[in-house]
Parts: sequence; structure tokens; C-alpha cells
Amino acid sequence: MWLNELTYFVKMKESLKKIPILGPAGRNIARVLKKTSRALRGKNTRNDYTFERQPITASSHDNYDLETKQILNLLNYTKTSGQSYNAKVYPAGYHSLSINGFDINGQRNPAQRIELVPFDFSGKTVLDIGCNRGGMLFSVATKALHGVGIDFDYRLINAANKIRSHTKQQNLDFYVFNLEKEDLQIIRDFLPGEKVNIAFLLSICMWIKNWREVIELTSKISECLLFESNGTKNQQMEQLEYLKTTYKEVKLIQEQSEDDEGQKNRKLYFCK
Repeated sequence: MWLNELTYFVKMKESLKKIPILGPAGRNIARVLKKTSRALRGKNTRNDYTFERQPITASSHDNYDLETKQILNLLNYTKTSGQSYNAKVYPAGYHSLSINGFDINGQRNPAQRIELVPFDFSGKTVLDIGCNRGGMLFSVATKALHGVGIDFDYRLINAANKIRSHTKQQNLDFYVFNLEKEDLQIIRDFLPGEKVNIAFLLSICMWIKNWREVIELTSKISECLLFESNGTKNQQMEQLEYLKTTYKEVKLIQEQSEDDEGQKNRKLYFCK
């Protein structure tokens, strides 16, 4: 039923746009229609994915071992978040993963992005703020000394910890943390020391109100920052300008996100 309502409200809103002068009452109606159509669209985004756990003894994934089947269930469950990052059409969700020889396709390829970074991860410490399923950290785990990932979604962190345990990458830690609702200084207590060698802040800033404070913190607790802008052209320009006021060197290393066909408008920067 809500789909028919959405169609009706969208058509009404578009019709009102064609009227040159609406007047106060007309403008109020237009605002109500706009809010209603947005709410209905939001309902569609939240509820259009149905999770169904697959029995780990089922024959649908006979090529996988038991724990890999468990991981696939957990990855599938992350898609119930209703957030745009859930990448529901991909088996691995947002990040492609390689688990014990099995390549599981995701929306984005972390290894492809890591290859672009002018940084040697050997023996280094890494912090990924907004780590999602941990794909970026898993892609450097064999080189890095220690990696820490934080994300506000417990589903993602649960999946990341299961992958970490299964692949025996004990140099990685994952924590649930809400950037907007918690004291940012607590992030310091997740680190293996006072600082890390490099932090990741990738396609996060458009989603949080306190993104400037988060950038400011990364400049204090890491030597370098791998940053991916996101949002509208103006939002990304605003993010870039703030980076330039915080870091001495801000280098563009990718003009568009080539590892994601559906979202190429993001830019990748390396900051010192």
C-alpha cells in the first residue's frame, strides 16, 4: 500500500512545481508533500531487504567450510541495517573479501584502493574510522603490525570479529563506537599506543554532523590520513578545504572511486 501512496505524493509534488505562484497555503501543502514522500522513500529503503538465515549444513554453499558459511550468514545479516552502505545485492556486502581461498564479491574492492596509497604498511599501526566489515584492514593485515577498526553498527563489527577469528588475524581489533553520540577521546583508548601511523576516514563525513571534530582528532592521533570525500560537490569541496586547514600536505591520489561503478564521484586523498 505504501508504494501507491508514494507514487501519489510524488505526482502531487511534481504537479505543484508547475504552478508559478503557490501562495502561503500552497507552499505549506508542498512542504508537507515533500516530507511525506521522503518519509515513504525512507520506509522503502529500510524495509526492502528480508534476511533469511541459511542453515550451515545446507547444500546451497557446499563449496564452503562450516565457518565460511557462518560468515556468509553474518554478512547477509548486516544488510538488515537499512543503511545505504549495506550493498544488499552483493554476497559480501560493502567490501569484497578473501577468506581461506574463497573470494566473496562486495560492492567495493579494498585491495584495489590500498594499491593506490603511497604508504608502506609494513610494521605500521592503522586505525579505520567507520570500518564497516573491516575490508580495508583485512587487506593490510599481513603487513601491518596492528589494526583497529571502529563502527557504530554492531552487525558490521560482529561480522568483522568473526572473520578476524576465522582467518586468525589476531593483530586486528574491532569495536562498536558511535562518532556522534560518544566522546571522541575514547577512540584514543582503543589504540595499541598513544598514536597510530595512519588513519582511514573513507566516505564518512557526509553522514555525520561532527565530521570536522573527527578530522581534527585524526590529525592528533595519526601521522597520516587516508581520506575519501563523499556527498555533493559542495560537501566534498568543504571537506577538502577543511583538510587543508588541518594537514600540511593534502595530495589527491584518485580523482574518482574506480572500484565502485555505482558511486564514482568520490575522491581519495593522502594527508600528512
